[in-house]
Amino acid sequence: MDNFIVSARKYRPQHFNTVVGQSHITNTLKQAIKNGKVAQAYLFCGPRGVGKTTCARIFAKTINCTNLTPEGEACDACESCVSFDSGASLNVYELDAASNNSVEDIRNLVDQVRFAPQLGDYKVYVIDEVHMLSNAAFNAFLKTLEEPPKHAKFILATTEKHKIIPTILSRCQVFSFNRIKAEDITEQLVHIANSEHITFEPEALSVISQKADGGLRDACSIFDQMVTFTGNHLTYKEVVENLHVLDYDYYFKLTDAAINGRLPEVMVTFDDILKKGFDGHNFIIGFGEHLRNLLVSKDQYTVQLLEVSENLKQRFAQQAQLCATPFLLKSLAVINKCDIHYKAAKNQRLQVEMALMQISYLNTASQDAEKKNELSNGFGSQAQPKELEQGPASVKFSSQPIIQTSSRPVVGFTELKIKSQFLLQDTAKHAQTVVETIDVKEYANSVDVELSIERVANAVKQFAEEKSKMGNKQLYATLTSSNISLQQSTIVIMLNNEVQMQMLTSIKQDMLDELRNMLINKQAQLEIKVSELQGEVKAYKPQDKFKLMAEKNPSLLELKKRFDLDIEY
Repeated sequence: MDNFIVSARKYRPQHFNTVVGQSHITNTLKQAIKNGKVAQAYLFCGPRGVGKTTCARIFAKTINCTNLTPEGEACDACESCVSFDSGASLNVYELDAASNNSVEDIRNLVDQVRFAPQLGDYKVYVIDEVHMLSNAAFNAFLKTLEEPPKHAKFILATTEKHKIIPTILSRCQVFSFNRIKAEDITEQLVHIANSEHITFEPEALSVISQKADGGLRDACSIFDQMVTFTGNHLTYKEVVENLHVLDYDYYFKLTDAAINGRLPEVMVTFDDILKKGFDGHNFIIGFGEHLRNLLVSKDQYTVQLLEVSENLKQRFAQQAQLCATPFLLKSLAVINKCDIHYKAAKNQRLQVEMALMQISYLNTASQDAEKKNELSNGFGSQAQPKELEQGPASVKFSSQPIIQTSSRPVVGFTELKIKSQFLLQDTAKHAQTVVETIDVKEYANSVDVELSIERVANAVKQFAEEKSKMGNKQLYATLTSSNISLQQSTIVIMLNNEVQMQMLTSIKQDMLDELRNMLINKQAQLEIKVSELQGEVKAYKPQDKFKLMAEKNPSLLELKKRFDLDIEY
């Protein structure tokens, strides 16, 4: 039997340009080598399986190559490269700090650093999982790391950068490795599958890439496992079954039923998912991810955020057209709430089912609300036609609920109706009444409603309450304590002091626009004044307080002058 080599080792990159998803690091290292600006120590940090040790080995091979390519890559032909590829190079020393974390282990390393390389210019020391070193070992390593021999280069690798002491970090150039994108992992798996003559469905490799969670080594391990399970043909169905991943079809089916309010179908589908052994928490997280994908699929600008195959992108785009944005946003809010409370719930299944019930009812509730609004905007019972004399149109205010214009209700008025009475000259000579409903906003474009002090006071109060809800409590306190009066079409707000005056002046125009909108009066003006204080003057600033105190007790001025005192601001 031939010795099997796992894909993670067999297809491990041998050059910088073959490293997947870390171009920001490989380009920097290549430029440093080409320009002869190689640092004494590097710290590679990032998640597992993203290429930290691989880049360290490629770096060690490249800096000792005697015939670099114009792109700054190793030639693979010189004596140094050949010995490195065959595993016989003595210029790379790897230390696992997880099992060699004592001071004695670091002393042995320091002793070896003194010896120059037999072949090439540099010896590279790679210390993996360096955060596992003890504090004493770190301290024993500091001096050598700061002033190593000219031929020694150190590369420290870790998944937990926060555990590295600052004195080590300050002596290294730090490179942060990213999680590898799912599409980059998929592309590499396609290359491996083609090289191994393995046929596959694109969705199968996409599932493996997402399951790997940004780690290429994990993806290669899962890929080998799936090939062993399915043979030389990877199918989506077999992959999701073996990896125990919930099929996308369940989420599409569930969403379709929820959109149309088919609650029984939603409940039965969820029960089927539980019977297949899937955890309710994982399901709710996956359903939230599905709804999120639908949301980003509604716009061509955000569809690039999907990390799925092209076929799935089309399915998401099709279903996204059936889902209103408010439905998706409210559903995500329900899912998020369920996710937060899931672990604390004693009946966890009921927790998920309640979330599904709410989502299934969202569209139905929205339709019921629309019907209710239509009914509330109607005229109620219709009066029988009466014979009327022909006369001019008259305006009246009905008792219908307040309608919204732009972002707020119109203060003091409800829906406007124009009732036009005229005589139809038909054969029966009957008069009819025609009732027209016009939008208040459109009516306000041509008519300014007369102002009254009551309506103005209510509008200012409403404005203050809205600002209070947005967190501006100081403005609310100022407006509710002020004196409001009306002089023809000018609203006068009388304040107590200059501080309040400055605050209101900064928002005067915005406030006026809001009041005009609420009062349906484009001619309204706003004037802000500070009341003239009578009797004892109120002091608000420290210097004013001192002035009042000095007027009552002149000796304070002498005390301030004698001791050269200042007033605190």
